[in-house]
Amino acid sequence: MITNARSHKRNQVSQAEIIAAVGRFHSDYKIKRVTAALDEIDDYTTDIWFVDGDLHVPGDLDLAQERVHLLVVLGDLVVDGAYGDSDYPESFVLVTGNMRARDIVTAGWLEVHGDLSTDRLIGDGNDCSASIGGDVHARLFCGENHHFTMGGALIANAVIGEPSLEIAIPPTVIDLDDPRMLDHFDRDLLEVYGDEDDSGNEITCVEGFDDFSELKRRVSAGLPLRTRARIES
Repeated sequence: MITNARSHKRNQVSQAEIIAAVGRFHSDYKIKRVTAALDEIDDYTTDIWFVDGDLHVPGDLDLAQERVHLLVVLGDLVVDGAYGDSDYPESFVLVTGNMRARDIVTAGWLEVHGDLSTDRLIGDGNDCSASIGGDVHARLFCGENHHFTMGGALIANAVIGEPSLEIAIPPTVIDLDDPRMLDHFDRDLLEVYGDEDDSGNEITCVEGFDDFSELKRRVSAGLPLRTRARIES
């Protein structure tokens, strides 16, 4: 339990406060889903955490592990370690300020009204989506099939795949079959095979990820995605 978060299950935050905060979601769908769930939340095994002001988490924040259905932060959210949310059980997060985390793996409903800054931003699945009102800063962005809406710019050293992305200025993308994938990921994370070009020279071909779950595990654990120098074929 985060020390400065008020818990619904502990009767530390009223339903009226939660409903008022949920109204700040920019999506009517999320407002309706969360509001409807409030009538049955006492029967859930998950909780609602409510933070008046900024929230600083010294380590990791995993909403599935913490069994949090809804996290409301009326301010900035800073996670020194990895941030993770879930599509099953479904989680909703509302941050009215900026968000910063060492690494992010998001599968649930994440809404940040300000900027988002992280080292690696990984999308996971297509059942939910992420909405960022400002700019997104990341060394590596891999959206996978997760939908991202960004009100500002995506400022990233590498954007992987053709992400499901709604943004004013689309970024330059490294396709999943681009050999430059080997500059960012170990071979055992990718589908890699040898082939020959038209001149009969041996070349290395890439066909996307072979083990995306291992990629997510490494990111959540703060481990590198490329541990060995690229070997040209």
